[in-house]
Amino acid sequence: MKELTIFTAILILFSSCETVVPIELAEGNKNIVVESYLEFPDTLDYGFARVKLTESSAFNSSEASNTVSNATIFINDTYALQEDPDSLGYYTSTEPIPYSGEQEFSIEIVADVANKEGRWKATNAHTNIPSIDSVYYTYEPASPPFSDEGYFVKIMLTDPAAEQNFYHLTVLINDTSRFELNPGTKRSLILQDRYVNGMDLDFEVNDIPLKVGDTLEVVLSSITEEVYFYYFNLYTLLTETSGVGAAPPFPLSSNLVSLNDNFSNALGFFQVRSTTQRQVIIEK
Repeated sequence: MKELTIFTAILILFSSCETVVPIELAEGNKNIVVESYLEFPDTLDYGFARVKLTESSAFNSSEASNTVSNATIFINDTYALQEDPDSLGYYTSTEPIPYSGEQEFSIEIVADVANKEGRWKATNAHTNIPSIDSVYYTYEPASPPFSDEGYFVKIMLTDPAAEQNFYHLTVLINDTSRFELNPGTKRSLILQDRYVNGMDLDFEVNDIPLKVGDTLEVVLSSITEEVYFYYFNLYTLLTETSGVGAAPPFPLSSNLVSLNDNFSNALGFFQVRSTTQRQVIIEK
């Protein structure tokens, strides 16, 4: 059994309900920021899409980014997304999106930003997800000053051999609303199987101890290599460009290509992911 610790992965901590991606642009050079995914849970024979659209803002701005409303969004030129009237700038698919063997999906967005119309398109591939074989927890006594007493959850799975795999693992504690784009109360990490290809994996998923009655949900997603490195670079941007004297932000790569001359490529990413999830309630 290969023991994979949290330190072998890239750890991204979201401390609030939304992930703030710092983007520095010259004043007046507005662009669109896209947070989007098409998800295929392993318990369903179809998927659903979610998109959040905002305007870019200056790197050091303390103001909230403006949302982008009244956009037209399609998956594979067929499946429309509709804006939530109670949460402007958030869009969801209006009908199930079937998976019938396609390995690649596309998204096209038409939206007005700073009184100019822009069109962006992206593609991303679907990859298969291995099942989580087991979820279990153990009680650990306090180990001052490193940790308090409590329960720690581990998952077991077998990484598929003879192929390169990339994963996004999301852990939610006492929060079942995982279909938000950026759920709070979660830890999110990415990992690849470069050194564990084809191995049985057994690793801990919570870095804070749980107590009796707590609920922990694990969502394991299979992602493409380009999504993995987008998250990797986002983590680097958030950690290396904060604080006094920090280096200026660098541009993140994006797969959202501009289709007209009004804007450059969008900021953000469109990802397709297949997911499996397990939930455990801590009992005595």
